[in-house]
Amino acid sequence: MFNFLGRNKRTAQVVMVIIIIPFVLFGVDSYFRGVGAGGDVAKIGDIRISQQAFETRLRDQQNITRQRLGESYDPAMFNTPETRFAVLEQMITENLLLKKANDNYFRVNDQKVFDTINSIPAFQEDGKFSPDLYRQVLLQQNMTPAMFEHLVRSEFLVTPLTESVKAGELSARSTAERYYTLSGEKREVALASLEMAHFVKQVSISNEEIETYYTQNPQAFQTPETVSIEYVKLSKAALLDKTIITDAQLHEAYERDKKRFEQPEGRSAAHILIAVARDASGAQKTEARKKAEDVFAKAKATPEKFAALAKEFSQDPGSASSGGDLGGVVMGTFVKPFENAVFDAKESGIVGPIETDFGYHIIKVTIHPAYQLPFDEVKNRIANDLKQNEANTAYAEKATEFMNLVHEQTDSFDDLSKKLELPISKAEFLTRTQVAQLAEGNQSLAEAVFSPGSLRDRQITDAIEIGSDTVISARVIDHKPASVRPLEDVKDNIKKLIENRKAFELMRAAGEEKLAQLQQGKSAKDVGLTFDKPVTIGRQQQQPGFTADAQAEVFRLEADKLPTYLGAAVGQSRYMIYRVEKILPPEAADAAQKEAIAQTLNEMKGREALNAYLKNLREKTKVEINQAKLDAAR
Repeated sequence: MFNFLGRNKRTAQVVMVIIIIPFVLFGVDSYFRGVGAGGDVAKIGDIRISQQAFETRLRDQQNITRQRLGESYDPAMFNTPETRFAVLEQMITENLLLKKANDNYFRVNDQKVFDTINSIPAFQEDGKFSPDLYRQVLLQQNMTPAMFEHLVRSEFLVTPLTESVKAGELSARSTAERYYTLSGEKREVALASLEMAHFVKQVSISNEEIETYYTQNPQAFQTPETVSIEYVKLSKAALLDKTIITDAQLHEAYERDKKRFEQPEGRSAAHILIAVARDASGAQKTEARKKAEDVFAKAKATPEKFAALAKEFSQDPGSASSGGDLGGVVMGTFVKPFENAVFDAKESGIVGPIETDFGYHIIKVTIHPAYQLPFDEVKNRIANDLKQNEANTAYAEKATEFMNLVHEQTDSFDDLSKKLELPISKAEFLTRTQVAQLAEGNQSLAEAVFSPGSLRDRQITDAIEIGSDTVISARVIDHKPASVRPLEDVKDNIKKLIENRKAFELMRAAGEEKLAQLQQGKSAKDVGLTFDKPVTIGRQQQQPGFTADAQAEVFRLEADKLPTYLGAAVGQSRYMIYRVEKILPPEAADAAQKEAIAQTLNEMKGREALNAYLKNLREKTKVEINQAKLDAAR
């Protein structure tokens, strides 16, 4: 993740990838949320990865994967120990790099951060940085400007580490040229084939062979055990669809729970930052403090000009151009001194200067009083809640009655169907898998239906709970045991199977014999083969008529004596013989191609070097993983 800024100002698509990368672990001197309760999943030296931070990263990774895969996304892929451990390892690596950068006293000036953010196309309108668009794009990713600015700063901190390691691995020019020669080489190959269909007429199959195969492979001709059943299902979803809520109920619920719809007091803030570097001298801090006090005095005197003062004096690249606006402030979102100043304010107004690790802040606090949400704004929410409650109550009552009824009348669903107004459904000739599918994959129903007692007595099964909101019961009305199909029904299939196997062996033997003769110097005409017109193939692109192994083998063949031959079975119906006739060297590479190849090799070696560097960092830093917390994370 540490290679997305600094070299070129890339497209909006790349930027969107940047800002959805989780950010919660880039140091403690930030605007990020606190780690909260829940314990630590891991420790890297004195840096802690909280369970909350890990869960946030895991959710972010799930969201990213869901967006990329769409309907193909399966949440189960994130419930494996391997996936959880991989996510945690990524977080550990990030912290190792950041810790190393901080230990080496790497620093990034504010102007560099400011210039980088302003140059990102995703934040620009008509080629110019747009504060509104900036905040909007970040908001879509649940980020604040301060969070993203810290992410950018962290990138610049670790880039000198990663880039210097990777840049130290350069490929020799001769290596690049050899790589280009091998990857760009092509070969002219002619193909000849033997078709299995030509050998079928040479095969004869006796009745004895058919009977022997049938006797030795009964499982190949077995029909599965099936049942025909009738069943009744009760679900909360069906009850929910039938639930009707009246206007009177809606108004009554609104008046009863009016406090629930009170909008609590909210606070928003704008600020002017007079930045101070962490390693600033005492004199520099004093000078910054004095400047902050001067700006504070101006803001107090003319609060209506706060936005103009922010544009003139603020050194926060994310908010200065928008008048210092930071939007709504929620407890746990900003660093503590800043947050305390906002929430300690008794009324809307200007407070400050407030000192944080970033410098001095002059803050304009706006208090939004609590208010009551009107009925029309919340009536849909109330209706949904009432429907859910009524459906839950109805389901709980009916499910209990459902269970009682299947025990009272075990040989018919008639009574159950009438009392609970549920339809009796039927399904014929179902396998175990198909019965389980009726219960949304729950194997308990299949086990109950196919139990010896159920098959023998044709009694109603116990009520099977599917999740927390569906119950089902079934009764067998017909049963067909598994059986082996009669020989007469499958005789022709067996004959064809044995015939194809024998023909394939004859074809392969003939092919291998002809290949050996060609390799000994005989001509294609002598061995009865006709080769097609040669085709030109390369290493990188799969060719029709070539298996992957055969194509790779063509390029492994020694080229000192041509033509040379290779043979291979392709599928179950063809034997191919390949005649390599020419070796075609790649076209001479121009300077740009050579540079690209060298760059590719350098990147490959760079990645290897970086992996070795990270391994060394890991070995020098005490890393502890709390497996119990990792497993417990949601």
